[in-house]
Amino acid sequence: MTNELPPYAILLTHRVDDVDRWKAGFDDHEPARRGAGILGHHINRAQDDPHLITVYLTLSDLDDAKAFTSSPELGKVMQKVGVVSPPQIQYLQPIRNQIVSDRQLPAFLLHHHVADFDTWLGGYDAAGELRQSAGIIGHGANRSLDDPSLITVYHQAESFDALHSFLADPQLQIVMKEAGVTSEPDVTFHTGGWAKTY
Repeated sequence: MTNELPPYAILLTHRVDDVDRWKAGFDDHEPARRGAGILGHHINRAQDDPHLITVYLTLSDLDDAKAFTSSPELGKVMQKVGVVSPPQIQYLQPIRNQIVSDRQLPAFLLHHHVADFDTWLGGYDAAGELRQSAGIIGHGANRSLDDPSLITVYHQAESFDALHSFLADPQLQIVMKEAGVTSEPDVTFHTGGWAKTY
């Protein structure tokens, strides 16, 4: 993934019965994704459930992507490659993209609501030094298209311990409060990688 911001993105989560089988099928299906205006992908596996896959797909056209994800053809492909749960799909607007995409890294996905987006974004940007000092080496932020108050943040570090320490830092709690976070963060941990720009 480059650091240029695409106009839209999808966060797609589902369980698979065999990760290698799924990944081979996912790779084979790339031409169809390209045809639907999808620009690239970044794949994550849940730390506590390696069969739970979350795929971040960047998009050039939202309507084309929605038609693609709801098509019967995609449903057949997903069944063929061993997807064993209904996919959960979130449509997003990328806000920041400074992720590390050339290797697999520990990461977390965090979802929370904010009172005012511009206030939150100012606070997020101002926290760059805090992230860096805590060992966060890659980060991204997205805003839900269905609920503009819902923010999805993605952070990467060299270890899960660094991620846990960052989340437990009292200074982070102060920053989030001042930025207008209004809900308890929903955090999941992953190993992320397998990124590609089409």
